[in-house]
Amino acid sequence: MVNPDSKSVFDYIFGLTTPGVKLELSRVEEFMTRLGKPHASYPVIHIAGTNGKGSTAAMLAAILEAYGKRTGLFTSPHLITPNERIRVGSTLVSDEFIVRKVEAWRSHIDELGITFFEVLTALGMEYFNQQSVDYAVIETGLGGRLDATNVVDPIASIITSVSLDHENILGDNLAQIAGEKAGIIKSQCPIFLGKNPDIVQKVVEQKSQLINAPYVYVPKKVKIEDVRFRGMSQRVRCSLAGQAIEVELPLLGQHQVENFTNVLASLDELGFNLDASIIQNGLDNMIWQGRMQALQKEPLVLYDVAHNPEGLTRLLDSLQELGKTNSIIVAAFNARKNIQPMLDLLNKWSGEVIFTAFSGHSAVEKETLVHLGVNPDMIATNLQTAYARALELRSNDHQSICFIGSHYLAESLFPMFENSDQS
Repeated sequence: MVNPDSKSVFDYIFGLTTPGVKLELSRVEEFMTRLGKPHASYPVIHIAGTNGKGSTAAMLAAILEAYGKRTGLFTSPHLITPNERIRVGSTLVSDEFIVRKVEAWRSHIDELGITFFEVLTALGMEYFNQQSVDYAVIETGLGGRLDATNVVDPIASIITSVSLDHENILGDNLAQIAGEKAGIIKSQCPIFLGKNPDIVQKVVEQKSQLINAPYVYVPKKVKIEDVRFRGMSQRVRCSLAGQAIEVELPLLGQHQVENFTNVLASLDELGFNLDASIIQNGLDNMIWQGRMQALQKEPLVLYDVAHNPEGLTRLLDSLQELGKTNSIIVAAFNARKNIQPMLDLLNKWSGEVIFTAFSGHSAVEKETLVHLGVNPDMIATNLQTAYARALELRSNDHQSICFIGSHYLAESLFPMFENSDQS
């Protein structure tokens, strides 16, 4: 019997979130075997990285749809509901599907000790199977080698930008972290590496050679010829194999241009005829929130999930490229993160910075911020009071406000601007 009370089932799967991280593949492999290996029924493109993997996945899935391919997209984390993690085209997986499957799988989940993320991974793979997708684009959750998504045998793998994050789990230097990301590389499966430091290139290329996987360093395959900002989008021209592709990219920042080149390289290698009009159609229909997302036009309010030093650096660079060097930053960080490097970056920002906390999760508390040197006068109790303070601090009508620091802001932030004039 299907439990009609979806709340109880969602409470059950959220309750599977455990302290720490249980990175280990054998139980997931056993779980997927019991479910009939649904992930083996369609071609998978697997994406790992510290920053940019979600945006790369979203762009790739949207463009595959524009080419007429029924495409599943699995991403994490979600902003509001876990359904966001699993979609086919623009349609999110339904509550009814989640309830029905979790009820049917509950004995296996309990017996094997399956975690929240592993349940969502299995739900995505089963949903894509039932939806008969032509392709599934699957983003890793954490790392790569032991990530639950690494049960797949992909037709192509992509590693985006690699930097320090989750050091307590993945390693305290770039070589170690790159090694964990490189764990998604499979024999005979092409691996595309986005722009990265030399040490990351070395680790990924060596792993590719070791297991006989064709290796492509994307910046050598795709050249960025020109980038021009046009309001809240950017005109991008790239070239590969003598062909020029020019599109309007709805995601801002040089890093998003680099993510787009990852998409072009993989599409080309998979045999797609790169048609700018088809690619543009995909980008125009892409749904991807929380990446320099405009929540309101007047005054301009932006939201970015930047939550590690590299992500924050890229965001601040993008604001400067847009000429918004005096933007007021409202930052709310997760207590599980090492926030000192991000505080150091914000100390150098030319505009005002207000700190606050999000609700319902492990937000950094005021006492911690003060201990780390933040001026108590610049700490607001919640997002609403932080926004009110930001409005008071604005020196002119053109000064924008940018919320940053975590995916967890969205649950409180989106309702604040749901009736706003969005650009």
